[in-house]
Amino acid sequence: MPAIDDIFANLPPVAPAKKVPTVLEGLGSPRIDNYYWIKDLADPDTLEYIEAENAYAHQALATLEPLRGKIYDEFLARIELADSSVPQRKERYWYYAKTLEDSQYEIHLRYSMAGEDPATHEVILDENQLGAGLDYFALGSTAMSEDEELLAYAIDSDGSEIFSVFVKDLTTGQARQLPVSNATYGLEFDRTNDRLFWVQADESLRPYKVWSLKLSEPDAPSTLLFFEPDESFGVSVSKSKDNLSLLVESHSTTSSEVHILDLDDPKAELEVFAKRLEGLEYSIEPVGDNVYILSNFEAENFRVSRCPRREPSIALAQDVVPYDPDIKIESLEVFKGFLAIEERRGGYQRIRLVNLASGQESLVPYDDESSTLDLDSNPLLDAGVLRYSYTSMLKPRSVREIDLVTGEVKVLKDVHVKGGFSSEDYQSAAIRVTGRDGVEIPVSLIWAKDVVPQGDNPLLLYGYGSYEYSMDPSFSSARLSLCDRGFIFAIAHIRGGGELGRRWYLEGKFTKKHNTFNDFIDVAAGLCELHWSAPGRIISWGGSAGGMLVAAAVNQRPDLFGGVVAEVPFVDCLTTISDPSLPLTVPEWEEWGNPLDDWEIYQEMASWSPYDNIRAGIKYPPIFATAGMNDPRVSYFEPTKWVAKLRELTVDPRILLWTESGAGHFGSSGRFKEWETLSRVYAFIIACALDSA
Repeated sequence: MPAIDDIFANLPPVAPAKKVPTVLEGLGSPRIDNYYWIKDLADPDTLEYIEAENAYAHQALATLEPLRGKIYDEFLARIELADSSVPQRKERYWYYAKTLEDSQYEIHLRYSMAGEDPATHEVILDENQLGAGLDYFALGSTAMSEDEELLAYAIDSDGSEIFSVFVKDLTTGQARQLPVSNATYGLEFDRTNDRLFWVQADESLRPYKVWSLKLSEPDAPSTLLFFEPDESFGVSVSKSKDNLSLLVESHSTTSSEVHILDLDDPKAELEVFAKRLEGLEYSIEPVGDNVYILSNFEAENFRVSRCPRREPSIALAQDVVPYDPDIKIESLEVFKGFLAIEERRGGYQRIRLVNLASGQESLVPYDDESSTLDLDSNPLLDAGVLRYSYTSMLKPRSVREIDLVTGEVKVLKDVHVKGGFSSEDYQSAAIRVTGRDGVEIPVSLIWAKDVVPQGDNPLLLYGYGSYEYSMDPSFSSARLSLCDRGFIFAIAHIRGGGELGRRWYLEGKFTKKHNTFNDFIDVAAGLCELHWSAPGRIISWGGSAGGMLVAAAVNQRPDLFGGVVAEVPFVDCLTTISDPSLPLTVPEWEEWGNPLDDWEIYQEMASWSPYDNIRAGIKYPPIFATAGMNDPRVSYFEPTKWVAKLRELTVDPRILLWTESGAGHFGSSGRFKEWETLSRVYAFIIACALDSA
């Protein structure tokens, strides 16, 4: 089995990218960017350089192909390739999805009565047929008409997250493409089943308009329902659970505003529920005469309140449950007589049930403290049960339901891991590592029981730490291929994420963003001090903002890491966030700050932006970076520029850049292609561990 240096040993180096000095002006001193030209696809040298890097990566990784193939086979040996989801009832039908043994994508079906012969179940959408002949395919938003006779669906055929929209008549099986342009996420029917609401993106890919399209008039243009002029806001659409209202939410990172459209009145116009205020975030669920509100009004970790539908007011709404500043409320699900609240307690996601008549509360039971409970799809207001999922580092995903009255729990499906898997063969732990400023940082770990942590174990450290996104403890059958080879797999729950509530997130953004990177480095160093691993034996892994994380961390402490995997990494942060013409930059100012007009933000970002802080004359560990040519979130040129600059400045660079020509932010489409990609990453990680042993 080759170590990482073996794959570079006999390869001629990649020809250096040309240097074209470009002066970038900002609040600080002018910056010289030698690789700014790479963002210009009209320059033939751009594609030539990307192709050269790809050829180099393919040649290097060919050495690892036997290992990659073995890992890929292990993945498949653990997975039920022919599988199906738990059916979910709407009003007339039960719906589910299945995969065949060799299918890349899901097949969506329905049936009208329990106990029907599966051979008679109706196929309403076959993603394999829709994606046939396409290099890339992703199913976007879907919507079912209230009479369950029309299905609207969206298709992304290049990874750009701009969709073609279709409507299928489920009585005839005929589908037609709708005359929409720049469609993004969001589809909903009205109650007549004749109007379809869809969301349009602007040139920056910001969702900014909601349109209404009359399906009975094929040649009629869409009618504008809502326009969001503020570039820091995006829009989304949904229907209330009782199907009586269309909800148009306009939201930025720090504020929101919801408009309501009465779907029973064809002449109704949008009415704002509560006007936007800086710092006020809220969402609503109208049910009957009441509106349930989830908001941060005088509640940093959010509260659940209720007001009369005819007297909308967040300030005057009454709490449904007492506000607890130690519990972060994430979302809620309303039923007749009950409320289900998804919340974070002590760093873990839990579900609380509330009897609206008596006020009695109870927690949905869980098997292990270090576990995650998620609300599942619960479309019916009068359902007597709540569907949810349960998982932990050791427990595969389990779909369950709990009776809202009796509290009885029924397991609907446990994901089966083939190949003789037993959770008894592995161990997990939830520990805290003390950061440099005294903060206790949670870490979740899993390893094979026959592996003894003794201070030099290979360790894979995963992290994200942005957008208040939580990397909760969960099971992965693929992860076992690392554990079975002696790895300890660790997830660092660092500041900037949402694991410990809103304050945890706020302590890792704006002028405190450095805490995110410090936490990750401190976790790596702390795991060494606690004898879980050793410097140089830790491989770091992150994607998107997590790619930024691992890139910033390796700049500061290259000695800690034996390898780095940076998938579609956001690394040219200062330049990108200073360019309002780029997709999504303006909305991102509420996550990162605006370095164009805030000196403190500029200084903060300049201190950690990975591209701007590469350390010249230093030997970095091996790096595997990926990019997608059609990525609308992290443009291909970010990782490409970063790799070019790393090659120029660092000593003996051992770097691979793998660019998918027909993919976007989420890489190749299709489950087999995704597993192939993951097996390639795992082979690189294992080779790094062999080299550092």
